[in-house]
Amino acid sequence: MNILILGGTQFLGRHFVEIALNNGYQITLFNRGQTNNSLYPNVEKLVGDRLKGNLAALRGRKWDIVIDTAGYFPNLEQLVRDTAELLKDSVEFYIFISTISVYAELKTNGDETLPRYGIDRNPPEKTDAEIYGTHKALAESVVQEIYGERGLIVRPGLIVGPYDNLGRLPYWVRRVAQGGEVLTPESPNLPVQFIDARDLVEWIYRMALARKGGVYNAVGPDYSLNLGQVLETCRQVSGSDAKFIWVPGKFLESQGIGHWQELPLWLPSSLQNTFPCLNNRKAIADGLSFSPLAKTIHDLWQWDQLEQPEYPSGLSPEKEKNVLQAWRRAAEEGIDH
Repeated sequence: MNILILGGTQFLGRHFVEIALNNGYQITLFNRGQTNNSLYPNVEKLVGDRLKGNLAALRGRKWDIVIDTAGYFPNLEQLVRDTAELLKDSVEFYIFISTISVYAELKTNGDETLPRYGIDRNPPEKTDAEIYGTHKALAESVVQEIYGERGLIVRPGLIVGPYDNLGRLPYWVRRVAQGGEVLTPESPNLPVQFIDARDLVEWIYRMALARKGGVYNAVGPDYSLNLGQVLETCRQVSGSDAKFIWVPGKFLESQGIGHWQELPLWLPSSLQNTFPCLNNRKAIADGLSFSPLAKTIHDLWQWDQLEQPEYPSGLSPEKEKNVLQAWRRAAEEGIDH
């Protein structure tokens, strides 16, 4: 299989490259050559800039499939249209990595027919998620318009694993491994969903080989997962002495704790309907499978220890300590939380 990857040098893109190489596929990367450019010296690299309409390096070439991981750009739908139009007679199959953020109305167990921003409903576009979701939804429609059944639209939620550059799950893996008292939000029963990047990529390649188009929620796992299970697995994998201190969400908010960014995987009760457990039965029926949670966490922990990257997510040790102290004082005073 001859594959064109638009990007390919960050998180998910790196897994696309490495799994393809392990499977003996032929790879071409197209990007600006500015991020991790020393990676994959034996892979063909074409230089261009979609933001500036510089696609000349793609002209006159043919590939079996193209993988488009384009992210948060204000004119995303136009970038995708320019690339998709240029390649429509040069590639057999177009894969667009979208997001569950396209959904204007998230519901637990909601499937791929949920209304989308910008398509079924015009959003106020006040938040980053609304803006991002709108542009991704419009870009999806571009791919569907141009490629029809030759297009695969993949809607992941939170993606985790080695090379993670956002730090949502890595924050917890690293923090639990450090041990001691760990500030944890609300309840161990908080539902969570995420998918190992490698499981996602392996499945996408199987879909590509079968030329199986359509729209899919690519979320995991295939059972109900909660934050307590995730953190306990982190503790078991690292062998730490971590003690989880579950603190009510209202108290966390009163202490200025930012949900999702400072305490990843947590949303306050007023927003928890925006992080539901979406329906993934369609993808599972077409072969999506999931690694054991312990393997995902183990591999992520090993990589994190080796690379020690800095993440934009997570609570500072000082702030965590201060909030834990405030919580103990409040508990001693019998304050109703």
